[in-house]
Amino acid sequence: MARIEPLSIHEVDDEVRHLCEEAERQSGTSASTRTYARNPAVLKAMSTFRAALAREGTIDPVLRELVRLKIAALNACRY
Repeated sequence: MARIEPLSIHEVDDEVRHLCEEAERQSGTSASTRTYARNPAVLKAMSTFRAALAREGTIDPVLRELVRLKIAALNACRY
Protein backbone atom coordinates (compact mmCIF):
# COMPACT_ATOMS: atom_id res chain seq x y z
CA MET A 1 0.00 0.00 0.00
CA ALA A 2 1.32 3.42 -0.95
CA ARG A 3 2.12 5.89 1.83
CA ILE A 4 0.58 8.66 -0.27
CA GLU A 5 -2.34 7.54 -2.39
CA PRO A 6 -2.48 8.81 -5.95
CA LEU A 7 -5.45 10.94 -6.89
CA SER A 8 -8.03 9.41 -9.19
CA ILE A 9 -7.85 10.88 -12.67
CA HIS A 10 -11.10 12.73 -11.91
CA GLU A 11 -9.53 14.42 -8.87
CA VAL A 12 -6.51 15.71 -10.79
CA ASP A 13 -6.51 19.45 -11.45
CA ASP A 14 -7.57 20.27 -15.02
CA GLU A 15 -4.35 22.22 -15.53
CA VAL A 16 -2.16 19.10 -15.16
CA ARG A 17 -4.53 16.28 -16.13
CA HIS A 18 -2.94 16.07 -19.58
CA LEU A 19 0.39 15.20 -17.92
CA CYS A 20 -1.23 12.25 -16.15
CA GLU A 21 -2.94 11.12 -19.33
CA GLU A 22 0.35 11.29 -21.24
CA ALA A 23 2.11 9.24 -18.52
CA GLU A 24 -0.68 6.66 -18.76
CA ARG A 25 -0.31 6.52 -22.54
CA GLN A 26 3.48 6.10 -22.36
CA SER A 27 3.85 3.61 -19.53
CA GLY A 28 0.42 2.10 -18.89
CA THR A 29 0.10 3.77 -15.49
CA SER A 30 0.03 7.29 -14.15
CA ALA A 31 0.01 6.44 -10.44
CA SER A 32 3.30 8.23 -9.80
CA THR A 33 2.20 11.25 -11.83
CA ARG A 34 -1.19 11.31 -10.08
CA THR A 35 0.61 11.26 -6.72
CA TYR A 36 2.69 14.28 -7.72
CA ALA A 37 -0.55 15.88 -8.96
CA ARG A 38 -1.45 16.47 -5.32
CA ASN A 39 0.79 19.52 -5.80
CA PRO A 40 0.33 20.76 -9.40
CA ALA A 41 3.35 23.11 -9.20
CA VAL A 42 5.60 20.19 -8.29
CA LEU A 43 4.17 18.05 -11.07
CA LYS A 44 4.74 20.80 -13.65
CA ALA A 45 8.32 21.32 -12.43
CA MET A 46 9.05 17.58 -12.53
CA SER A 47 7.60 17.32 -16.04
CA THR A 48 9.74 20.21 -17.26
CA PHE A 49 12.82 18.63 -15.67
CA ARG A 50 12.12 15.22 -17.21
CA ALA A 51 11.52 16.77 -20.64
CA ALA A 52 14.87 18.58 -20.41
CA LEU A 53 16.61 15.33 -19.48
CA ALA A 54 14.99 13.56 -22.41
CA ARG A 55 16.06 16.32 -24.82
CA GLU A 56 19.52 17.03 -23.45
CA GLY A 57 20.47 13.66 -21.99
CA THR A 58 23.41 11.75 -23.41
CA ILE A 59 22.37 8.25 -22.33
CA ASP A 60 21.36 5.98 -25.18
CA PRO A 61 17.54 5.56 -25.13
CA VAL A 62 17.82 1.75 -25.12
CA LEU A 63 20.12 1.83 -22.08
CA ARG A 64 17.80 4.34 -20.35
CA GLU A 65 14.85 1.96 -20.86
CA LEU A 66 16.87 -0.99 -19.51
CA VAL A 67 17.71 1.06 -16.41
CA ARG A 68 14.01 1.88 -15.92
CA LEU A 69 13.12 -1.80 -16.17
CA LYS A 70 15.84 -2.79 -13.69
CA ILE A 71 14.76 -0.12 -11.20
CA ALA A 72 11.15 -1.27 -11.47
CA ALA A 73 12.18 -4.89 -10.91
CA LEU A 74 14.35 -4.01 -7.89
CA ASN A 75 11.42 -2.12 -6.36
CA ALA A 76 8.87 -4.79 -7.24
CA CYS A 77 6.98 -2.25 -9.34
CA ARG A 78 4.84 -3.02 -12.32
CA TYR A 79 6.24 -1.22 -15.33
